[in-house]
Amino acid sequence: MTSAPPAPPRAVLLDHGGVVVRSVKDPDGLARFATGVHQILADAGAEVPDEAELLADIQAGLDCYKSWKNGNVRRPHPREIGHREFWVELVAADWPEAARTLVGAEATPLCRAMVESRGSKELGPGMREFFEFCAQAGVRTGIVANTMVGAINRDLARAWGTEKYLAVQVHSDETGIRKPDPEAIWLATRALDLEPAQVWFVGDNYDRDVRCARRAGVGRAVLMRPPDQVEPSTRPQPDDVVSDGFGLTELLRAAVQGATEDKGGKA
Repeated sequence: MTSAPPAPPRAVLLDHGGVVVRSVKDPDGLARFATGVHQILADAGAEVPDEAELLADIQAGLDCYKSWKNGNVRRPHPREIGHREFWVELVAADWPEAARTLVGAEATPLCRAMVESRGSKELGPGMREFFEFCAQAGVRTGIVANTMVGAINRDLARAWGTEKYLAVQVHSDETGIRKPDPEAIWLATRALDLEPAQVWFVGDNYDRDVRCARRAGVGRAVLMRPPDQVEPSTRPQPDDVVSDGFGLTELLRAAVQGATEDKGGKA
């Protein structure tokens, strides 16, 4: 017996990294970035750690940020760390005051440059086809992402020509709200004037994304992961698992076609 396809959504909300985009890491990028920060501080006349120590402090700040993010995945309302907080408290906590003040004042462009230094981003496999299918099917799309610099995501959408498909974008650095707080998804559903049950949410992480989808009460929680990274014993579990945008398109296509056939049968 074949199970019936899921009900089609009015909108599909997507995580950014690991869903809409895939990252290509640059192993030397952070070191080059640290050299640039060292030069900025030196040009300003601030007492500054040597380049090796500065790079170690930046990496330590990133490690602390990662641990902080992972340690908050079960909280009901985790907040996002701000750009200034990241630099002044996580990276430059032991630097001379003049250097801390300078990186605090330049925290947002420094965060952007740091993120961009760590590698490039590519539109994920099948995602352009997914957006095009959604447009044809009358299903709106949007982004709900935990991210240090949402402006990068917005610029990528413009550069790739996918911005026109996005009815809403919610980024944690702009709202201060991190998944799995369901408010991150509710911000998007309110902007779309939809109930959470009318949307699907697609993410690549069990703790942040599937948990957030369950808390928010969305119509369907979809996990995008390669087959060898699926964890059947992890809780909460998604409703569906797809490998990429092509699989997501087929899942949505089945839902849309199933609803069309149901209507045809009832006519």
